[in-house]
Amino acid sequence: MTTNEQRTITCAIIEDEPLELHLMEEYVKRTPFLQLTQSYLDSELFLLDIQKGNAPDLLFSDIQMPQINGIELSKLLPENTKVVFTTAYSQYAIEGFKVNALDYLLKPISYDDFLVAAEKILLWFKKEDKLQQADNLIKKHEQRPSLQIKTGRQTELIPFDEIVRIEGLKDYIRIFRKDGSKSISLMRMKNILQLLPENDFKRIHKSHIINISAITACGSNYVIVNGKQIPVSNQYRKDIKEKWLLYLDTIKKI
Repeated sequence: MTTNEQRTITCAIIEDEPLELHLMEEYVKRTPFLQLTQSYLDSELFLLDIQKGNAPDLLFSDIQMPQINGIELSKLLPENTKVVFTTAYSQYAIEGFKVNALDYLLKPISYDDFLVAAEKILLWFKKEDKLQQADNLIKKHEQRPSLQIKTGRQTELIPFDEIVRIEGLKDYIRIFRKDGSKSISLMRMKNILQLLPENDFKRIHKSHIINISAITACGSNYVIVNGKQIPVSNQYRKDIKEKWLLYLDTIKKI
């Protein structure tokens, strides 16, 4: 999978007619976003290769073949390998789509027809990439303990270990992350404190909550968090200093 607009699709070709195989090879080579991994006159050799873990993103496969026909072959493909059928017989189209083929090319295949199908397939893979990236992001957040808050009209999941401090602004709070980004939510300080792990986050002032692990220095009436000096009220000074020293002692033992 790629993270930018450039997407290369690895592909293999199975065709039991040498001239047809050569034509498909030329079409693939002329298409910049397709990368030919291997071509086969024998479908059984392809199956041996994918059993070794050499499965491409896409397979161009003839349907009528002597060993295993293309429809049956498609049922043996790994989940991540998609198929485009190539055949001289239009009656196979319905069968092809029943096994979730991405497309169907009817012989004789012109390069124009091939390119139209290839560009449609490229869009399909790009959409799948974006869906997979979104799914991975959701899973990443689900695996990390996170704060769920409303920011405007949307809901955000912010992992606790990314939060360095929280600042109160009357009826709003501003959440500061390690990377310098901020989120603002309509919430009071006492309410947000109840949603945070009490061993990791401490209120040090009427307007400030900090992540103890984000403290880099502790003065008599302030702490340094992410390069910012944050005031500590009298009632919190002893407690925050003890918590920070305990945190440092724990880190040394790891």
